[in-house]
Amino acid sequence: MTIYFAEWNAEYEKLMFSLLKSKNKYNIIVLNKVMKHFRRHNLKLKQKNISNKWFVKIHQFFKLRNIKPDDIIVCNGFSISGFIDLVKDLNCKKILILRDTIDVVEDSMKNKKHWLDKDKSYIDEIIPYFNKVYSFDLDDCQKYNFLYLEQFLPFTYSDIQKIRDEFSQKVRTSLTCFFVGEFWPNRESIINQLTPVLHANNCQTDFYLVHYNKQQDNYPSEHNNYQQTPLTYQENIQKSMDADIILEINHTGQSGLSLRTIEAILLNKKLITTNKAVKNYEFYTPEQIFILENNYHELPAFLMTQFEPINIEKLYKYTSDGMINNIINGYKIENLL
Repeated sequence: MTIYFAEWNAEYEKLMFSLLKSKNKYNIIVLNKVMKHFRRHNLKLKQKNISNKWFVKIHQFFKLRNIKPDDIIVCNGFSISGFIDLVKDLNCKKILILRDTIDVVEDSMKNKKHWLDKDKSYIDEIIPYFNKVYSFDLDDCQKYNFLYLEQFLPFTYSDIQKIRDEFSQKVRTSLTCFFVGEFWPNRESIINQLTPVLHANNCQTDFYLVHYNKQQDNYPSEHNNYQQTPLTYQENIQKSMDADIILEINHTGQSGLSLRTIEAILLNKKLITTNKAVKNYEFYTPEQIFILENNYHELPAFLMTQFEPINIEKLYKYTSDGMINNIINGYKIENLL
């Protein structure tokens, strides 16, 4: 069985495949040119009510013809809208992994990418064509009958062991809190309230609040409490490693774990988060994780706490090989029934 990952192009995803392949444990093929010469022309054909049947078949032949019935193709929630017509009738096992909520993905597809018509539903247009749909968000799993999949980092379990060993030996002389994320007004408001509290308690801040369309209303041209320069994933993870505290400000209504949470637990960092649902996870302790509400006055005490790092064996399910094995074992169990 071969596992094909189609259009996983983010930096952290490329790092994940590089690390997985270096371990020689899985038969993985990455397909990062599925949409090339397809998405834009396919949309035009559909907009003009011209049949795309042969256009789709030609692209399937050149790009996906090696996929066999026992193989698995894994698509991600954001890119799939650009090539769903290539996947609909593929004769193989088809998996969709959602690493954000349905509301966020649908908004992105309609209002940012414009890959989904305003009057269409992501649930109706995408979900029916997959054998299994995994989501990191428990609320979406219950609402749409998805399978739950833990949020995972690009690192394998052996990478986590190495990283922990290296950074446990570093000596800290001062506190630093790190945040990086897309600009939203509520994030700016939280950062503006949080920054003076941290500074007053001898904790430096390294905050990046970035918008990729600076013409948007209410996006400030400059600000003293955060920087606006985008970071690469390598820069992002390095800053997480160098910090003592990681800040996470989630989408309103998001209940699933983000990468920030897993990075904090993996790297033995403290976490300040707006995600109340983090209390439901086995790694939660109030000494390591501070749930931010209207309780800024409690932060000084939290900054002084000591915590016991979670046993590394409990982190396997949050690794990239943990994710791969979860998918493979799901099909093995299914075949035994």
